[in-house]
Amino acid sequence: MFLKGALVSISMALAAITSAAFPVTQRFEKRDEGDASTNGLTDLVTWDKHTIMVNGERLFLFSGEFHYYRVPSPGLWTDILQKFKALDYNGVSFYFFWGYHSPKKGVYDFTGIRDIQKAFDAATETGLHVITRAGPYINSELDCGGFPSWLMNMQSPARKSNPENDAASKEWLTEIDKYMAANQITKGGPVILNQIDNEFSYNTDERYMAMLKEKFLEDGMDVPTIFNDVRADGNFLTGPGSPNIYGWDQYPAGFDCSNPLAWPNNRTLWWREFSATNNPTQPMAVWEFQGGAFDPWAGPGYPACYKMVNEEYAKVYYKNNYAQGIRLQNLYMTYGGTSWGGTPKPTVYTSYDYGAAITEPGLMTTKAYENKLQATFLHTVKPFLTTEYFEPQVDNNDIILVDGLADVNTPAKFYVAQHWHSSSNDTDEFKITAETTNFGTIEFPRSSKLILDGRDAKILATDYQFNSQHLVYSTSEIFTHQDMGTHDTILVYAYEEEDGEFAIKVDGGANVEADESITSETEDGILQLTYKHPNGTQPVYISGTNKDLLVLISGYTEALRWWAPSVSKDSRVLIHGPYLVRSAKVSESTVAFTGDIDETTDIRVVAPENINSITWNGKELEAKQGEHGIWTATIEFIGPDIQYTDLTEATWKYSPGSPETEPDFDDSDWITADHLSTNSTTPHDTWPILYADDYGYHTGCLWFRGKFNGTSEITGFNLTAHSGDASAWVAWLNGEYLGGYTIQPDNDYSNQGFDNLNGTLIDPEGENTISLLLWTTGHEDDFNADDDYKSARGFTKAELLGISNSTIWSIDWKVQGNLGGEDLVDPVRGPYNEGGLYGERNGWHLPGFPDNEWEDVSLPETKNQSGVSWYRTSFDVSIPEGYDVPMSLVFDDDTDARYRAIIFVNGWNLGRYANDLGPQTQYYLPKGILNTNGGNTLAIAVVAIDEAAQLGKVTLEPYGTLQTAMPAVELVESPGYDSRK
Repeated sequence: MFLKGALVSISMALAAITSAAFPVTQRFEKRDEGDASTNGLTDLVTWDKHTIMVNGERLFLFSGEFHYYRVPSPGLWTDILQKFKALDYNGVSFYFFWGYHSPKKGVYDFTGIRDIQKAFDAATETGLHVITRAGPYINSELDCGGFPSWLMNMQSPARKSNPENDAASKEWLTEIDKYMAANQITKGGPVILNQIDNEFSYNTDERYMAMLKEKFLEDGMDVPTIFNDVRADGNFLTGPGSPNIYGWDQYPAGFDCSNPLAWPNNRTLWWREFSATNNPTQPMAVWEFQGGAFDPWAGPGYPACYKMVNEEYAKVYYKNNYAQGIRLQNLYMTYGGTSWGGTPKPTVYTSYDYGAAITEPGLMTTKAYENKLQATFLHTVKPFLTTEYFEPQVDNNDIILVDGLADVNTPAKFYVAQHWHSSSNDTDEFKITAETTNFGTIEFPRSSKLILDGRDAKILATDYQFNSQHLVYSTSEIFTHQDMGTHDTILVYAYEEEDGEFAIKVDGGANVEADESITSETEDGILQLTYKHPNGTQPVYISGTNKDLLVLISGYTEALRWWAPSVSKDSRVLIHGPYLVRSAKVSESTVAFTGDIDETTDIRVVAPENINSITWNGKELEAKQGEHGIWTATIEFIGPDIQYTDLTEATWKYSPGSPETEPDFDDSDWITADHLSTNSTTPHDTWPILYADDYGYHTGCLWFRGKFNGTSEITGFNLTAHSGDASAWVAWLNGEYLGGYTIQPDNDYSNQGFDNLNGTLIDPEGENTISLLLWTTGHEDDFNADDDYKSARGFTKAELLGISNSTIWSIDWKVQGNLGGEDLVDPVRGPYNEGGLYGERNGWHLPGFPDNEWEDVSLPETKNQSGVSWYRTSFDVSIPEGYDVPMSLVFDDDTDARYRAIIFVNGWNLGRYANDLGPQTQYYLPKGILNTNGGNTLAIAVVAIDEAAQLGKVTLEPYGTLQTAMPAVELVESPGYDSRK
């Protein structure tokens, strides 16, 4: 809100400081390279040592990571990218997931939820530049690091130059490059940069990188290439495979969110010297900088990760990046999304919220608003982009670190202030001595205090010409400024109750209209305002100078809700109040805003003098014009009639679902396990090979059935499962439960011996059947380029006890996974949607499955159920048009019995629940998969790890309610049971 009061003018005083702060540096061998500003293929994207230039315009690339494959509803992609643009991002980074598009060698799919052209179109529509990152390896906490599952059966190592891997990589690039090349800026599209592989920093092979680089060229990729070193280590700075613009990744907070406020003191202070020594002709780029953190199974949960990488983290670490000279920054993640089905690697669960600026259901956070403050500053204050370091004069420099940055083209200088200890929670005062062109040496603040309050950082400007004004100095940070026609406007901010000073050059006297809490004095050509930052926004109007100036002084909380959407290439309007401002457009005398609100919202608009009408989402507001072009209005929030089924009152259908445990189950059509060797990196102890991937089954639950003839000597058997972090397995003998076993996080195998079974469960004179159900959590990645992604999912040991030579084919085995294996029976949902449960193979998860003969039950379940249990119900959701009400499914149980569950909504695998591990209990149901105006089908498959378990309470819950201008979201094709038949 604005604070109003009497208009007065009073005086102020002066102070002085000296001394300096200089960071610790690290030295590297100098790189000898000539000047280069183009890749020789296009001049639409060029660069110098400061920034990139797009279409000749210098820009700070403020980019965020977005994964289309973590949003299996393409209608939501535009909504999310509109939010990027609203936060003043000008770029988005797309990984492309090879395995998502290729279930089998030679088979590729770019339709439906895999239609990546829609992602490019969304970026074009919203005005975002695109960084393409097609790997082939991408990591991204994905199954196999993004490699397709079928690649595990490649004999040759991946990420190495050899005929087999080169052919596979080129096969992928041939398919994906068709889309990337067609969407380059050189073809009128949004793509401006293209990455070669990903974090290839260990066990490197320059021939492989050179092969990829050449393949991109062959396929028509003519935008500049980039490479993201795992850190600033100098990999592929020069030589074969080196990119046009080298950069690196950095995750200073790490990924342990269990103690979120315990920041390490590891802010980087040597990047500037590294870059000057090693790649001085290129702009400094961090292609992945920490925007959140992933959370493992049994972790503390994403609220803790957000708390660790919150808006204070953004202030301290991002501004340190700018101080070091970073001018291309991609925040990983800005929107995390959902690792649905079998897409994630074992270390992460379904939600990939990441504690990111935009939450998994698409909601704003304080960090998102902080990112907006920074991005708008970087796009507004152009001289900041062409600065070079100088050693500033600062007092208290043993506690406060200040980096001086001087523009090479104008007198402007900037001071980036932060605590030396990045984790400090202290409040410390400091002063800066600045050399100015018109006023010589100025020591500021001159009559108040300049402080850093704990985990804060500030970018302070001096000697800065903006619009028709000359800023001498400001102890408040700049959000943006704009020429409004009759006057200029600038908005500055800091934490509430902090002192502030704002000084401009004036010729002669000036008239200041301000609240009585703000003092002003003109002396020696400097007009200085002195104030405390308010709990709101205070306007100050200065007239009688070259051109009038409206100064908006805001407290930090209020500043977060100021927006400055562009209405043309160099023009913005300001609006305060809404939850989200998606766009603004000026047409004659009307400014039209679109956006979202979460409550009835009072707004203020600062616009050019010719504006006399304001609309919000197409509806004209009853706006009142105040002084100096400040309009006020109210956007009414009308509570919608939202309806959805109460699942605790719904009728559920139940069926047992593990006939595979019975000895007489017909497994004649299962694949016989008969391999004697494997391409897996996991050593095996017995034969035959019992690795499901060797037989074409790669995801979800896996069944193994082994048969042996009993003798009086056989006392039992010994099994070792190898199935990844947080996986589990259950064993039966001749239909009798033997036990269930979990593989804890940070582990990947479990050994169990079953002894003394002769005379009890083992038939010494007949055939015996072992049934094993393996609940898997994906495959490892290939971060170290050592083929770790080929780790087995199955059993490394399966031997009988009591007899000799039992390791050599003492048991005959059959293997079963998803129906069809790599030959998908459900290509619409793709290779990661379903595994090998009996119900999955028979379509029990699909809409339209005839469950009328199943038993009626209610949830929470009242009976202990053993083995696999299936529960089905239908539910309705009704959300009126014009509202965004993201929905979720929530589990609530207090049972001690261990079980795992798979959630299918309209046939889509939207979550894996582990009641014994957690932490996830709430599962996002994306609109488009979820029918928000009609009926839906919910199926839950429950695997009891203990002998029996009870499914607890399951409810539908909204995350929140927004009155919205989000674009329409079409329903995703969801084939039903009829198609499976």
